[in-house]
Amino acid sequence: MSVRPHFPGVDVPQQTPRGGAPVGTLQELGPIELGAVVYLRAWCTGGADRGMIARDFALVMGDAAGPMVADFDALMTAVLTNARRPIMRHGLGCSCFCGDESAFANLVAAAAGRDHEEALLFASTLIKGHAAWGAVELALRLGQVFLRLARMPNTAPVPTHSQHNLRYKN
Repeated sequence: MSVRPHFPGVDVPQQTPRGGAPVGTLQELGPIELGAVVYLRAWCTGGADRGMIARDFALVMGDAAGPMVADFDALMTAVLTNARRPIMRHGLGCSCFCGDESAFANLVAAAAGRDHEEALLFASTLIKGHAAWGAVELALRLGQVFLRLARMPNTAPVPTHSQHNLRYKN
């Protein structure tokens, strides 16, 4: 447990949990990175939001979507259960993204581009070493679905607020 320093006469603001500070807005992201952030948030939210992932994958992959959805579930489980610390994320409707979401998005984008070393570097920032390569292998298998999703016309709703709803891993 960390102790907050005391500076007499100075109001020290509460620190954002590591990995949760905003680092950019969603509109700055490329289509693969944007998809990765949205699906990370949707998967962690659960329920109908996870159903959205399956529908989107089926839209671009047809009958091959089932194994891709299972691979995405396995990737999320690997990332969250082997995390170096709790993985942070903003709310599904938030227009910005945080450091952890950025690392995950870059992991997925590097894997989609078949850049194994870069993908491993980003995986290693989020998860423990023994599990990093397994997460990269899953992300590499998901590359095709993310590339196809990136080529689809942009019909996704645009977030309308910038509330920083941080969530810890479940």
